[in-house]
Formats: sequence, structure tokens, C-alpha cells
Amino acid sequence: MVQTSRPAHTGGAATRKRMTYNRLLIVVDESSSSKHAVEYVARVLARQRGFQACLAHFLTPLPPKLLEFGGAEDPDKERQLDTQLKTEQQQWIAAARREAQPALNWACSKLRGAGLPASCLTTQFSDPLREQNSASEEILELARINKCRTIVVGRRSLPWLRRLTAGKDLAEKLVQQGKGVTLWIVE
Repeated sequence: MVQTSRPAHTGGAATRKRMTYNRLLIVVDESSSSKHAVEYVARVLARQRGFQACLAHFLTPLPPKLLEFGGAEDPDKERQLDTQLKTEQQQWIAAARREAQPALNWACSKLRGAGLPASCLTTQFSDPLREQNSASEEILELARINKCRTIVVGRRSLPWLRRLTAGKDLAEKLVQQGKGVTLWIVE
């Protein structure tokens, strides 16, 4: 939404425009439904002003071997194992982000092609190290953190994301839990 405010007339003072942005959180992954959602947003927002988009990619959960180690009786060995585990977790997360980058680049390119300025696009990843109750709650939390009042999601999610929603469709969970936000569910 564009709001124009004019300062009180002070001689030859220029009119100032103030932009307030509608912020959308778009869930992006490698699925065809995610691509349809991005294409839909690109069509709806084509050449529109006053929108910002946060592209959110949800990394797959960490493999069980990277969640914890058995521990050690020796405190020095315990610290060493803990440091090694954290390093391996960070390496795994960095690799997962690199794998996700083509999907995010494609989405950014599609939205830029529709006229959304690069300054109005951000990307964000879920944190697989953070304890989360469900994917839908993580999405709602990212929307809250990024001050997004609209969430855009493709109807069919990837199988591993479906497992995080207890077998239910992600869109259904968002409808159930998404009080106070607008949901665009794209089929």
C-alpha cells in the first residue's frame, strides 16, 4: 500500500512520499507447487509498488548422527567432541544452504522479472538446530519475525516437510494455526 503524506506548506518545500510495505513470506523449496506459488505472486505483483517479499527456505532436519554424541568421561575430550559436532553441524547447514540456493535464485529472478526491486527481496533459512514444534509453527514464527502479514505457500510440500507436519498438509496446518495472517495457498 502506498501512502502519500504531504508536509505542511513551508514555502517551496517538496512533497515527500512515504512508502509503507506489504510484506509477504513466500515459502520456497524445490517442489513444483513452490514454483507455482512464486509464479502466482509474480503475476499478482507484476509492476506493483509497495511490496516486499521474504523468501523462506526450510532446510531438511539434521541427520540423527549430527544431533548429539555419546559424550565422554574426560571433560577435555567432551569439549573436543562438542566442538567437532558443532563444526560438522555448521558444515552440513552450509552445504544444505548451497543446495537450496538455485531454488532461491530462481524465485528471486522470477520476482525481479515481475518488477519487484532487489531491495524489496530478502531470503531466509530455517534453523535446523533450533527446537521447533512443527514446520507450520516455524513458518508462522518467521512471518512474525519478518513482520509479514501474508504467507504464500504451495499446496503440496516436499515429503520430508510433510513428515514435520505430522502427515498433514502444510497448508492445512497453516490454516488451522494462522490466526492474524493472510494465507495465499497456491495449487
